[in-house]
Amino acid sequence: MKRREFTKLLGMAGLGVTAPWQVQPASALEPYTGNFYISLAAIGGWDVTSFCDPKPNILGERTINTWADSASVEQVGNIAYAPVAKNKEFFERFYKEMLVINGIDTRTNSHDDGRRHTWSGRIGFGYPSFGAIASRAIAPELPLSLVHASGYSETAGITRFSRLQNPSEIRNLINDSQILYGQNSYDLFEQSELDLITQYQNQRLNRLMSSQNLLPRQETGMNNLYLANSTRDDLDAFAAILPNTFETDNDFRAAQLALLAYQSGLCVATQLGFGGFDTHQTHDDDHFEYLEKLTDLVTFIFDMAEAGGFADKVVVTMASDFGRTPYYNSGGGKDHWPIGSAIIIQQGTEWGNRVVGATDEEHHAYGINPETLQIDSNGIRLEPRHLQQAMRQLSGIDQSSIAQLFPLNAEDFDFFNPSIQTL
Repeated sequence: MKRREFTKLLGMAGLGVTAPWQVQPASALEPYTGNFYISLAAIGGWDVTSFCDPKPNILGERTINTWADSASVEQVGNIAYAPVAKNKEFFERFYKEMLVINGIDTRTNSHDDGRRHTWSGRIGFGYPSFGAIASRAIAPELPLSLVHASGYSETAGITRFSRLQNPSEIRNLINDSQILYGQNSYDLFEQSELDLITQYQNQRLNRLMSSQNLLPRQETGMNNLYLANSTRDDLDAFAAILPNTFETDNDFRAAQLALLAYQSGLCVATQLGFGGFDTHQTHDDDHFEYLEKLTDLVTFIFDMAEAGGFADKVVVTMASDFGRTPYYNSGGGKDHWPIGSAIIIQQGTEWGNRVVGATDEEHHAYGINPETLQIDSNGIRLEPRHLQQAMRQLSGIDQSSIAQLFPLNAEDFDFFNPSIQTL
């Protein structure tokens, strides 16, 4: 049986190995060249009233944003933004390529619930992330189909994710004959010795896989080992483009490695992000610093993709646990607020330079008509399920069998129809 057929077989509900399998050297996989889906999480709850849903001070004695005392909301194209951090630089560069979705009601002030709801579309437990569904639906056979660095990691058993954190360990994993330690390399085996080790490993794996007495957990382990062995050679393409030096910041290095995994044709989706946004004290100083890092990271992603010639393939979705209160607490911070936003960016799109969804002066979400995308007193409040449904539609996996296993029951908002005039 070919590896691709075997992978599909394993994808069926609970099916394990029940007959002998001969482990054969696998031919190289066809490199993946479709869109690369990046979920970028501002972990902790971002303040969108100082970002993509800006609010001036009109709450009487309560201050929404101190920046509004001396500055006004700015706008580029159809997109308004707050004049803080590096927002101006960010929105002026990407506004033509972005869809802003405001007024997303996460229906929670709990971090765990908010992250789960935002990135799976369901506030309850058990639903996989968009990246897990996309990687399983599009190219489950790729050895690095889903790369996880930070944030929501639930896969619901439909796929496995890879962590790419230490470049030296990655090189050591791929290179059987040497081990790298700092700037030095040490020989471990001759090729003839490696071939003999591989021969005995395969013989043992075949014996184990032909057994009729394996427990379900053992069958799963054998399945995973088979898949790992069958795709190991494909990692050579990844190793071949690893640079000699990497980004020193952990979050930027995670993005760099995920982009290299995609560039090598082995990755479909990744979950990136970092914390620091839960600013219950000294909000302005701390929060704006992390907003700068967030927009710098998006810029880094597209700069690297442009240098690699695949920037038009990158789809970035930015979101957070929820929003922050439209006023300051006694410690100069802002607390949890269920209403947030999301931003989707892709180069060369027709649906860019648009805003869907809205909030009032006190940052309460309006209802939206799903057909016209306009504010409607009888409309529907946007929720994370609508965001996740939009991502499934944009990636073309909304009707896939794996997506159907995890229905969102979301009303159909035609977010990406450029002919619909938005707010």
